[in-house]
Amino acid sequence: MVFRDDLFAEKVVLITGGGTGIGKQMALDFGSMGAHVVVAARREEPLQQTVDLIEEAGGAASFYTLDIRDDERIDEVVGAIFEDQEGLDILINNAGGNFVGPAMAMSPNGWRTIIDINLNGTFLMCRAVAQQWLARDFPGRIINMSATNAHNGSPLMAHSGASKAGINSLTETLAVEWGGTGITVNAVLPGPVRTEGSDERLWTDPDTVKKLESRIPLGRFARPADISPLVQFLASDAASLITGSLITIDGGDRLRTPDF
Repeated sequence: MVFRDDLFAEKVVLITGGGTGIGKQMALDFGSMGAHVVVAARREEPLQQTVDLIEEAGGAASFYTLDIRDDERIDEVVGAIFEDQEGLDILINNAGGNFVGPAMAMSPNGWRTIIDINLNGTFLMCRAVAQQWLARDFPGRIINMSATNAHNGSPLMAHSGASKAGINSLTETLAVEWGGTGITVNAVLPGPVRTEGSDERLWTDPDTVKKLESRIPLGRFARPADISPLVQFLASDAASLITGSLITIDGGDRLRTPDF
């Protein structure tokens, strides 16, 4: 899909986890289409790198350091964005965490950490931004990043699957509760995605990756560049009547018979 270079001109988009991986790709793409991109995450260095890349390409961007588990900091950052940019049009909840381990070996703290980042953080961001929109009677767009492991169990990543299933339910609930205000809430569900971070944490064995990819109907894992255009569509005027949708992008991976 090809989008106009000015598709998001005069729009402000906030992307959590925008310094690396899928978030970084989305930030660069929105920046190339005229949006002022605000990226937020815990580490300053990758955020600054993303901002620099957008500005070097002629776009506009800024960043805030933010832990999405911290509701007070969220309110502070969201308030600053509305003041500094005179509004916010699109929220993309992309920040998340994950690690591999069997459920029985998972510590209570490990479980809570992933649930807190993925599910609670998504809720807190939605709530903080929507409060601002509701006060202004503004029909904003929210796109939540979920994953296909929300369905059919999530072996070795129980915390991740549970958090993503929660995000799916939250997406549908908020779409209903806020639909009358014009706010749309949708979720994108990627299957396995190859990023620098996932290659370091998850896809460390080339033979395993090759085997897994061979079972996908389209023959490969997704890349960030595969995910970003779907998010852009949901953020565009073309998706004005789409809300509460959970859209999968996995090369057909969900259709195969799992071997696990």
